[in-house]
Amino acid sequence: MRRVGDLGRFARLLRHYVAPHWPAVALLLLTSLLATALAALLPVVMAPILDLALGGTRAPSAGAGGLSLSNLGAAVLGWLGATAVDDRFRAIVLLCLAYVVVGVLKGWLDFGNYLLALWLRVRAASALQADLFRHLLTMSMSFFTRHRSGELVSRLSTDTRSATAGLETIVCTVFSAPLLIAFYAYLLARTNSRLVGAALAAAVLHYAVTRGIRGPVRRFATDQFSVLAEVAARFQEALVNVRTVKSFAAETFELKRLGVTLREVLRVNVKFGVYKHIEEPARAVVNYVVEAGLIVLAAWELLAGRLTAPAFFLFLYVGRAAMVQIGLLAGAYTAMQGILAATSRVDELFAERPSVPDGAETIDAFRDRIALRDVSFRYGEGEPVLWRVNLEVRKGQVMAVVGPSGIGKSTLVDLVLRLYDPTAGSITIDGRDVRALRQQAYRRLFGVVAQEPLLFNTTIRDNIAYGRDEVPEAEIVRAARVANAHEFITEFPDGYDTFVGDRGIRLSGGQRQRIAIARAVVGNPPILILDEATSSLDSESERLVRQAIEQVVQGATSIVVAHRLSTVLHADTIVVLNRGGVEAVGRHAQLLETSETYGSLYRLQFSEAGAV
Repeated sequence: MRRVGDLGRFARLLRHYVAPHWPAVALLLLTSLLATALAALLPVVMAPILDLALGGTRAPSAGAGGLSLSNLGAAVLGWLGATAVDDRFRAIVLLCLAYVVVGVLKGWLDFGNYLLALWLRVRAASALQADLFRHLLTMSMSFFTRHRSGELVSRLSTDTRSATAGLETIVCTVFSAPLLIAFYAYLLARTNSRLVGAALAAAVLHYAVTRGIRGPVRRFATDQFSVLAEVAARFQEALVNVRTVKSFAAETFELKRLGVTLREVLRVNVKFGVYKHIEEPARAVVNYVVEAGLIVLAAWELLAGRLTAPAFFLFLYVGRAAMVQIGLLAGAYTAMQGILAATSRVDELFAERPSVPDGAETIDAFRDRIALRDVSFRYGEGEPVLWRVNLEVRKGQVMAVVGPSGIGKSTLVDLVLRLYDPTAGSITIDGRDVRALRQQAYRRLFGVVAQEPLLFNTTIRDNIAYGRDEVPEAEIVRAARVANAHEFITEFPDGYDTFVGDRGIRLSGGQRQRIAIARAVVGNPPILILDEATSSLDSESERLVRQAIEQVVQGATSIVVAHRLSTVLHADTIVVLNRGGVEAVGRHAQLLETSETYGSLYRLQFSEAGAV
């Protein structure tokens, strides 16, 4: 069954990523056929050279149906109209020149085939990477919480390249090698059927070598991809969190962790290398044994007078050429095991399905309200994070969500964004269940500032306009002014063209936060979600940003998650979460009297502020 699955995966790989380039594939097959014909022509040109050089007994010329290695030289001379040769040396020189021409043409054709095949391989790998990346972007957040980003990057880069590496060589070998083997086998069989046994022995021995190593090669190739993904994950984790590594003086600790992984890399690579490359000496042994057998058998036939001297040497030449092609065909099958190991890992990702499936309907505006009805949610099999939550956010309202740390505030806004689906209950927008909507259209209604303001390694301008097509420069500047970012941006020598570095590392925390706020408000989205949007700002910047947002997004619905109650005192509605549910809903003054949790948070924060 696994073999059927392997063939199916390999066929899909060819069909989806090679077949679309069928003109190039057809040209590659045509040029491979020409190169095969030239390879078959080499012994044909060699035959009269050996006949003339060794002065073998002239065998009668034969038609194509009666060709053998014993009469091939005479037949070629007959085709050339040179049945009687006065100057043997001159004829040998001319035939050697023809041999060189055929070899040069074959060499250039092989080089052209390599370039064409390289183009096909790169296109196939790029298409596979693009398809896998597109597929991963459809996955839900739960998928990314289960998989490390470094491992996914490794599968996107290493595994996809390995899935197409050597693909063109395998295809060309599988296409050309059997033709050459059949041609050589025909000449050998026509010459002496007893000597064909040596060539058949070569095929059997090569098959035994292939059968013995294909399983371990496949298994250790899979292990190698896994351990390389582990290394990539280690590197990415350490580099992304390099500030933490340095702050805790954990460089030695990270090196020790990496050392454990690298020792595993060594173990797997050595085993993989042993099984992958053991075929080279194994096939060499097979070839030497078979060659020796050919020589012994051919010498026996020569001494018995059943084989001429030219036919003897030509037999060795053709027999060796046949063994080379048998070895290449067997090697292609072994190489295919590495490809299948990579494709099986890639297929594992393609087989993943989003836990938050896309809806069929579209939406382009927000008109009335977002409503949560009996919404409950848990991560996996854990305890419920939210339980039977009922809320409404009307258009134009500012709703604040407060509560102790870890109580589910960020989870609540993730559900509103439909990064997750509730395990029970429903969320609607303007009376439509969000599960029926296309996620991309739905989320374009939102401007979001996450708890961690992550920026991309590009310019400030591109970060502000991220995800919004063709945003005018004036709108980018307006959004920066709203976020109180325009002033510090213009202080940079390159202004809005300043590169922020990986994850925005070249900016301060407050600057990153304000760029993230500008990114959220650019284009005036009808709904804003601010998850601790002012957490990284000083008091003055916080005041200016809040004033600007309140002034510019009038009529926009805002959902504000906050630990600092000073940022939400004037919200239209404050929702207090506690123990997975809604403890109270109201305005600030009302909640001070009715909500114990809100009152405790207020007294704690403002008493601390007074003490400071």
